[in-house]
Amino acid sequence: MLLIWTWILGATLIVAQAGGAEAQAPARRANPFDGAKSWAYQLNNLGPAQQARIAASPYDLVVIDYAQSEKGDLIEQPLTAEEVARMKVKPDGGKRLIIAYLSIGESEDNRYYWKAEWNRKRPAWMGAESKEWKGNFLVKYWEPVWQDFIFGNAQSYVDRIVAAGFDGFYIDRADAYYRFGDTKEARDRMAAFLVKLSAYIRSKKPDAGIMMQNAEELLDRPNVVAAIDAIAKEDLIYGITHREELNKRDDIDYSTKLLRDAQAAGKAIFVVEYLKNPKNIADAKQRMTDLGFVLYYGPRGLFEIAAAPGAGGITPGPALDGVRENAKPKAKSKAPVAKKAAPKPKATAN
Repeated sequence: MLLIWTWILGATLIVAQAGGAEAQAPARRANPFDGAKSWAYQLNNLGPAQQARIAASPYDLVVIDYAQSEKGDLIEQPLTAEEVARMKVKPDGGKRLIIAYLSIGESEDNRYYWKAEWNRKRPAWMGAESKEWKGNFLVKYWEPVWQDFIFGNAQSYVDRIVAAGFDGFYIDRADAYYRFGDTKEARDRMAAFLVKLSAYIRSKKPDAGIMMQNAEELLDRPNVVAAIDAIAKEDLIYGITHREELNKRDDIDYSTKLLRDAQAAGKAIFVVEYLKNPKNIADAKQRMTDLGFVLYYGPRGLFEIAAAPGAGGITPGPALDGVRENAKPKAKSKAPVAKKAAPKPKATAN
């Protein structure tokens, strides 16, 4: 009898402990991007008139640089908290997400951290200048000195962006790892960087939205998927070569599979296509509607947003008419010529 009562009490205790653990389990983090059914993307030409255009648009989400540049593109001029706050309000009084662009795989010579002596001799952690974008330099992204510019202290980019009141982060150049050889080690290092960066962002701003651009081949890692809330994919259907032509089916299928898997895991999926041809635009619209992805199309130079979005989260219409303010002489898309469907990473030599 004593043994029976001992067994019953032990079983009751186990059940009670399990129930308590279940009750204390944290609720699933709400995805900050779930309500965004339209979006736009502008990195250059962010003077007052363009800020007013963004504020006057009906987009649910707009990705912008955290700074406008001075004339000549010599030094960044961070947007103020007041400027960011004005862009957050839609014409109908509703809230818009304003997300700050953050490149983690390349340094840029107009950023706050740039030192004059680097124009003569680059530091050991900085590599060659980009052939596509003058003034951008590959970095050894795993090096602590580079990561310290991005996060971890009051002067870092993350802290500056949070202080300016942005709703989240648009993390670009996570795909820069392949410039060091598409190896497991290179991917591991970038994945580790993303996970640490995400943890720091959420420690500073728990409700921050974290969106990664491209690098969808890293989505086979559960820790990367958990570190982000959304993916933005450039040139999914058209333009891998930076010409307005249909991508190869293998490339489309490869990326789409990874994006749909992330979508099934609760991540929001955004796509930007740089299109002008009405037939291609109509095709991209239909494909994104079928997939449940949020489409934006506009100018590849990213110097202004396209016209107002239509129903269903699709963005029709030509680019807005308007002059450029402090136009960058090197205005560019941040997207490199995309890779083919990524093969499995090469093993590193021991």
